[in-house]
Amino acid sequence: MKSYIHNLIKLIVIPLILFFTFSFFVSAQTADDCLMCHGEAGMEMDKNGKTIKISVNASVFKSSAHGKLKCVECHKGFNPDDIPHKERITPVDCKSCHKAPLEKHPFHPQLALADGMGGTPDVNCKGCHGNHQVRTKNSPTSPTNFMNSTEYCGKCHKKEKELHIKSDHYFQLNKNNPQAPTCIYCHTKAVTKNFKVSAVQLKKNQEDLCLSCHLDAAHTKTQYSTSLINYRNSVHGQAISKGISAAAVCTDCHGAHIFEKASSPTSNIRKSNVANVCSKCHIGVSQEYKQSIHGVALEKGNPDVPTCSYCHGEHSISAVVEVPLKMFTDNQINPQSAVKTKMVYCIKCHADEKMMSKYGIATFNKAHDWLPSLGKHNETVRCVDCHSSYTPPNLSHNLLPPEKTIKKCEECHSKNSVLMSKLYKHEKTQSRKKYGFINGTLLSDAYVVGTTRNLFLDSFTVIAFVVILIGIGFHAFMRWYFKKGH
Repeated sequence: MKSYIHNLIKLIVIPLILFFTFSFFVSAQTADDCLMCHGEAGMEMDKNGKTIKISVNASVFKSSAHGKLKCVECHKGFNPDDIPHKERITPVDCKSCHKAPLEKHPFHPQLALADGMGGTPDVNCKGCHGNHQVRTKNSPTSPTNFMNSTEYCGKCHKKEKELHIKSDHYFQLNKNNPQAPTCIYCHTKAVTKNFKVSAVQLKKNQEDLCLSCHLDAAHTKTQYSTSLINYRNSVHGQAISKGISAAAVCTDCHGAHIFEKASSPTSNIRKSNVANVCSKCHIGVSQEYKQSIHGVALEKGNPDVPTCSYCHGEHSISAVVEVPLKMFTDNQINPQSAVKTKMVYCIKCHADEKMMSKYGIATFNKAHDWLPSLGKHNETVRCVDCHSSYTPPNLSHNLLPPEKTIKKCEECHSKNSVLMSKLYKHEKTQSRKKYGFINGTLLSDAYVVGTTRNLFLDSFTVIAFVVILIGIGFHAFMRWYFKKGH
C-alpha cells in the first residue's frame, strides 16, 4: 500500500506541483508586470558605455498589433527576479512567428538573411514596422497603410518618393481613390531587378502590371481601362511578346514612378517632350524630326504641329487619323491612296483651311494649284517625295521648309532631274523586284518626261529584240558550221 501511494505521488502530485509553480512564474511575466517598471518614461540603462532607452509607452504597446502578447513571447529567456534580467540579451526574432516574410515582402529579398531585428533598417522588420508600436496595415495610423506607404517607403527611397509625389497616381491616392496604385501594390510583383528575372521577363512583368489596371478586363475595370487596350497589338507590344527586350513598355515612355498627365509641363508625354522620349530608342529619327520644319515649329511653341504620336499613334503605334471625305474630294485625292502612301496625315492638317489660315499657310489644293494634273500627281507622288530630304521609298522625318522643296516642273521633268535621280530610280528598283532584272529593266514603270506606256510598242520591242538575238545566234552558228567544212 505504501509503495502504491509513493508511486501515485511521483506520477501525479509532483508533476502537478511543478506545473502550478511554472504557471505561477510564467503568469507573473505578463506585459503588465513588465510595464510596472518599463512603463516609466525615461527609463534607461548603461551598456558598453552607451545609454540605452528601455522604457515602453504602455498605451502605444497595448493598441499595437502585439498588444495582447506577453513580453517574454518575443524577449525570450528573461528572469524577472534577476536585475539585470539577462547578461546577454537574446535578439528578438520576428521570423519565429512570421515564418515566411518573403511571401509578403518579395521586394526586399535581404529579409531571407535578416533575423528580423538586426542588420540595417532596410533589411529587417524593425526598420520598417517599428518596435512596440507595430500596427496592422488596416490601421489608419500604420505606416504600411494604403494611404501612408509613400511616406513610409520614402524614408529610404527618397528619390523615388520625390518622383512619385508628382505623379497622377499619387494625386489619385490623395483623392482616396482605392484603385490608385501604391509602392507596395506595384513592388510585390516582379518588376525590379531584385527579383532576378531575365530582361525580357522583367519587361513583360512591367507591362502586365500596368495592363492589370489600364486594360479593359472585367475583373479590373476602371475609368482608365481602355487607355491601353491596343498596346499588345502594337509594334512595341508584339516585339515584347516575341522576346525582344529592347522594345518599349509603359515605364520606358512614362517613367517608373512619375506618371504625369500630358498637361503637366514636366510630363514625359507632353507634346513638347514626346520626341525626346522616342529618341531614347529612335535616335536618328528624332534628330531628323528636331531639325525639320515641324520640329523647329514645336520648339517655338506651336501647339498644332505634329509629333511622333500624331503619325504613329500612342499605344496602338499603328493609328490612321480620321479625315472627312470632303477633304479628299476637294483636293482631288483618292482616300485609299492617301492611306497607303501615308499622305493622310499631311492632309489632316494641310487641308484644314481654318488651321492653315491661323499660321498664314496655303491649304493643300491652293499650294499645288500650279500643277497641271493634281489628281494624277496625288496618285503617283507622295508629299515626302518633294517636301523631304530623303530618297524614296523612305519616309523622311526631316520635312523641309517651302523654299527648299521641289516646286517647278523642270526640277522633276528634265534630264538628270531631282525626280529622275530619286523617284524614278526607286521605281526602276521596284520594277526589277516585280518583273525580274531583265524584264524589270525593259518594262520598268519608270518613264522619262514625254513617254507613256504603250503595250503594242512594248511587245514589238521585245519581239524585235528576241528576233535580233536569234538572228545573231543563227548567223554565228552557220559561220561556225560551214567553217569546219561540213
